[in-house]
Amino acid sequence: MKQKAWHTFLFIFLSVLLIFSVIYTVSIGATELTFGDAYSVILDKMFYGGARIEAGEFPKSMYKIVWQIRLPRTLFALCVGAGLAVCGAAMQSLVLNPIADPYVLGVSSGASAGAAIALLAPIAFLEGQRQTTAFAFIGALTAAFVVYFLAKRAGGGKLQPVTLLLAGTAVNAVMSAITSYLVFKARSPEGIAAVYNWQMGAISAAQWKTLAIPAGFVLAGAVVFSCMGSRFNMMMMGDEDAAAMGLRVRLFRSVMFIVVSVVVASLVSITGIIGFVGLVVPHVVRLFSRTSDNRIVMPMSALFGASYIMWADAYARSVHGAAELPLGIVTAFIGAPFFMFLMIKNGYGGSKKK
Repeated sequence: MKQKAWHTFLFIFLSVLLIFSVIYTVSIGATELTFGDAYSVILDKMFYGGARIEAGEFPKSMYKIVWQIRLPRTLFALCVGAGLAVCGAAMQSLVLNPIADPYVLGVSSGASAGAAIALLAPIAFLEGQRQTTAFAFIGALTAAFVVYFLAKRAGGGKLQPVTLLLAGTAVNAVMSAITSYLVFKARSPEGIAAVYNWQMGAISAAQWKTLAIPAGFVLAGAVVFSCMGSRFNMMMMGDEDAAAMGLRVRLFRSVMFIVVSVVVASLVSITGIIGFVGLVVPHVVRLFSRTSDNRIVMPMSALFGASYIMWADAYARSVHGAAELPLGIVTAFIGAPFFMFLMIKNGYGGSKKK
């Protein structure tokens, strides 16, 4: 099969998989529902305004489970997977490093520190989950800004891949130290447990009212990155070659850095840390698509990442019954071994034998 035809097939397959995953994973959970039940409730609510539910054709408990609990959670999983995956593909091109992911910007550790402040410090600002989300978002963007500032200063006014990675490593360490210190000083066992649970990553807090903002950021980010695929291809050739082809390298890297930071911050501020998505998914897409062309990799990463996280979350909420397994544990168990395989196969960090 020719490459263009293969890419068309993959796009169609991933799109169909995405639609199927949205409907089918809604039926998975501690309370068992059939695919037909989930499909019927969604169809009735979307096209008939819930008339069949009001007529008593479906139990109201089924409507609550499908429409009010699982569907917003599934759609949020879609956003998380698509956002982290496409941002991972962007970061790997921006810093010219195949093992980079969105968290290299310090966003995850900054969000963790912000969440720890909200959960462990007596601050009168908002309440409950909204306070945790707000502080995590502020912490994530603060960390990203510090990484950006340090990288530019260390690079003599230029945002270089090496200085960006080093600055990210340093800021991650500082933010992690802040989180650890807050946990050490905390006197509330409940607060400490809440911090640890937040760090393990989950999307159980997803609701319709919390979905709009991250969904908007993810959609905007995915569109921007996909439309800029040819420019990301230039970046992969190196700064000098990209500049010779007419790309304003410093401006492009800075703007894309900001877009990645905002998209990832909008997600991790609600979900906590969900690892290996932005790191592994772009590699899986390159492996199956047999190309590194970002015009193909970006949209495919978003599609595949979305389906991947929906199924991972469905597994997390069903494997132990009512006791939900943190999503971050599931993605680590799946992603880490696969990444080890990629390291051996592609020879990252050394010369690959031919």
